[in-house]
Amino acid sequence: MSSLQPQFESTDRFLRPSDVDSVRRNYRSVQLRRLLVVLRNGILLLVAIAALTVLYRRTQSDRRFAVRQLDIIGAQHTTAADLAEVKRHYMGANLFNLDIARLRTEIASLQWVSRVEIEKKLPDTLRVRIVERVPIALAQSDDAIRYVDDHGAAFAGLSPSVGDADLPMISGAQPRDLSRCVAILRQLRGNDPDLYARISELRPLAPRGFAFFDRELHAFVYADEQDLSSKWRDLRAIANAEHFVRGDIAYADLRFSGRIVIKPLRPMPSAPMVQRPLVPVPITN
Repeated sequence: MSSLQPQFESTDRFLRPSDVDSVRRNYRSVQLRRLLVVLRNGILLLVAIAALTVLYRRTQSDRRFAVRQLDIIGAQHTTAADLAEVKRHYMGANLFNLDIARLRTEIASLQWVSRVEIEKKLPDTLRVRIVERVPIALAQSDDAIRYVDDHGAAFAGLSPSVGDADLPMISGAQPRDLSRCVAILRQLRGNDPDLYARISELRPLAPRGFAFFDRELHAFVYADEQDLSSKWRDLRAIANAEHFVRGDIAYADLRFSGRIVIKPLRPMPSAPMVQRPLVPVPITN
């Protein structure tokens, strides 16, 4: 009895291509097409870069893009001389080659300027919009009276062309006190404009107090920040009831809890005496 031995057939004929040369030619063709695609994309990229370079150089040197119109909008108190100096520096400059950061810095350095917005308009226009500071008070600094904005910055000297617009004067304030004075004025201007309009002078008092000069009473009013508006309204009610006029009081002090101290400059009217009726009494002796 003979044993059966398994027989295996080689798989080489299934895995080996029938035409090796054809496969190699197809592979080379695929590789060549890929190389041509890469070369084409590279050439297109180089052409685009060259075109952009030419366009960039042309815009940087073309006189058609020179600034011929420079509009500055929003200037009310900034002097015409300062604006003319800015225009002189940048008129004729190439619009694409213009240093916007430098222009913004130069305009922002002008005393009245708070914020700057710059817009380019092709082919030859530059538009600058400025927002000027709004003074909230006047302050004496280095023997000069300057405007103070709502951030507590003293920025420009008092000018006849601008005027003071009845702004309160901050006097006797160190730099550390200036921001505190401006903060209370900003609060009053926003919440109680009538009271803000009565103040002609403001002095800081340690530690957190203030001395306000009342335009109507023509006297100083000492007060803290707390409940300032309500206490001042009570003072006005007392002044109306007592018929106070300018110069009738030396000062009023609102820093006490539950009471107002007033020092008059004239005798206060006393309460009227009530006359009792005379009742006849009979004589018995």
